[in-house]
Amino acid sequence: DLETQIRSADVENKCLLKEKVEDQRTIIKLQSQLIEKEQESVQSFKETVQNEVKSYAGVVASSCATALSPKKLQTVVKRIHDTEDRSRNIMIHGLAEKNGEDLKNSVSDIFSQLGEKPMFSIPCKVGKPVSGSLKQVKVSFPSASVVPTLLKNLRQFTLI
Repeated sequence: DLETQIRSADVENKCLLKEKVEDQRTIIKLQSQLIEKEQESVQSFKETVQNEVKSYAGVVASSCATALSPKKLQTVVKRIHDTEDRSRNIMIHGLAEKNGEDLKNSVSDIFSQLGEKPMFSIPCKVGKPVSGSLKQVKVSFPSASVVPTLLKNLRQFTLI
């Protein structure tokens, strides 16, 4: 009886071993299929990304070509330059002209009366001469940051 039980256990053990081997083969086969599907998915994703990058690059290239055309750049730079240039200037109205008097000294005297001593370029008269009226005087500064302070102080100043 003992021998029969051992043989029976041995047969059952061999059957279980065969089932285990078959299960492992099935697992390996399923893992291979899974890896194959994942590789296909990765390849599909790569192709999609490449196509999207190409189409995005095409859109960027075409929009940049029109957005950054030399004419448009020149126009933008000119507008910025003009705005920056105007923001560095002030106009003084009503400055009396005295024969032989230096215009720069007259403007410096006004700024001194305001308690300011900014650096500025040589002032110039603007407009056509009309009898009985005073010309405007344009004063330019190296930086636009000086202008707001001077304008605030000039509003409080009146020429007598």
